[in-house]
Amino acid sequence: MKKTIVFVLTILISFSGFATPSYALSNTQSAAIQTLLDDASRISGVPGMSISILANNEVHYFSSGYADREKGLSASENTLYELASVSKSFTGMGILLMEEQGLLSMSDSIHKYLPWFTLKYQGKHVDMQSMTLNNFLHHTSGLTNGPHNQNIPQGNTPDMLQKTVEMLVDSELSFYPGEQHNYGTVNYDVLGLVIEIVSGQSYEDFMKEQVFQPLGLHQTYVYKEDAQATGQLAQGYRSSFFMTTPYNAPDYSGNKPAAYIISSTKDMARWMGIQMGIVQDIPEIFHTVIEKSHQGDMSVPAVNEMYYAAGWSVNANQTIIEHPGGNPNFGTEMAILLNERTAICLLTNGANINRSMVLKVNDILDGNLTQSYRISGTQLLDIILSSTTIILCLLAVLLFLLGLRRRKANERQPMTKKRIIVTAILLIATIVQCIMFYALDWSAILIWQTYSVLTALISSALLTASITWFVYTHRYNASHRK
Repeated sequence: MKKTIVFVLTILISFSGFATPSYALSNTQSAAIQTLLDDASRISGVPGMSISILANNEVHYFSSGYADREKGLSASENTLYELASVSKSFTGMGILLMEEQGLLSMSDSIHKYLPWFTLKYQGKHVDMQSMTLNNFLHHTSGLTNGPHNQNIPQGNTPDMLQKTVEMLVDSELSFYPGEQHNYGTVNYDVLGLVIEIVSGQSYEDFMKEQVFQPLGLHQTYVYKEDAQATGQLAQGYRSSFFMTTPYNAPDYSGNKPAAYIISSTKDMARWMGIQMGIVQDIPEIFHTVIEKSHQGDMSVPAVNEMYYAAGWSVNANQTIIEHPGGNPNFGTEMAILLNERTAICLLTNGANINRSMVLKVNDILDGNLTQSYRISGTQLLDIILSSTTIILCLLAVLLFLLGLRRRKANERQPMTKKRIIVTAILLIATIVQCIMFYALDWSAILIWQTYSVLTALISSALLTASITWFVYTHRYNASHRK
């Protein structure tokens, strides 16, 4: 999904002529955007979504559906959503602010701040003195998604950030530090802990006092309890078996610097305006920090023509600044097109959304009013797996009943050698499937994936077991024909 968004954004910029749009949002454009949002909510099943658009120095807000469907609370620009990985841009801002204040340098060794933090590559300890804060800022540390984010501890205690980074100690890196850019969410948890150590404050208090308040982001929260107290926090949802239900995902407070800051599209409009240099009523130091935060690491090859900066993916000339995000029950997409003086932020309270719809919103801004929503890969997977579950379960029940009928209708006779071999093979296949399922990380699957992943796997094992039963009972029918 991210690759597609980045590619299309690059094409849009390439053919824009690098001209600043001269339009104001018309009634027909507003209607087209609202229709797109309504269709997206209806088709995806995601109860609520909000979008803020900054175009030609004007801010526009659109929302569809419900922040809390069960309570009948409508979504609006004041609705609070988890920002998911868009949170990284704030953590990047925080640690670069520290550098500008002279409290640290991004070229400092991670060992200077976390002397107990060790990592391995190909079974041998890496020289931590040579690993810098920049390696974690730009995702060049070797910590990547998949092998390093599966065991993030659950919890909401003040020590969760420390526990999350401690979980990474002696991890086997996916590549040698500095060789390439490969995204890994936990890199920003490491930076969050550095912020705590250098500032002497909790990550949450530092961000609130040193970043959010000076920037005038009064609807952006690091404490979930504070967001809940406003009465504006959206209920998260997940979709399985063609249905969307409320889902309260576990707390991962230790992953907050990377994925669990909470905000609204109203504050995100201001945040995008700050990035674009439109909002000027901020402390002078932040102008320098923002410029630094957009500088991608070009010492490693680009990924799909994009480099990683400080919580942002950017192209070579920094005209495209973007980042997607997905939590178990929230979805985010932010795209800033500097040459077009346009920025779009989409926040949703479900992960089932096709976040590339921000491109369709941009098409509407360019005058292409006829845009249709397409289901996401996540939703398509659920449809396929849910349908597979139903079909496999029906087949399993049918074969079991047919086998039961054969068993009752015929006299017991010895099995042939061929039937014994086939039955044994099928039985072994059933046992192997069960062992494989047992070995899977079901806790992660149940939190991050549609439940239909689980039911499809279970139904496949049931079908294999039913086929085994059907073949086993076939001996009775063969005896009867003799």
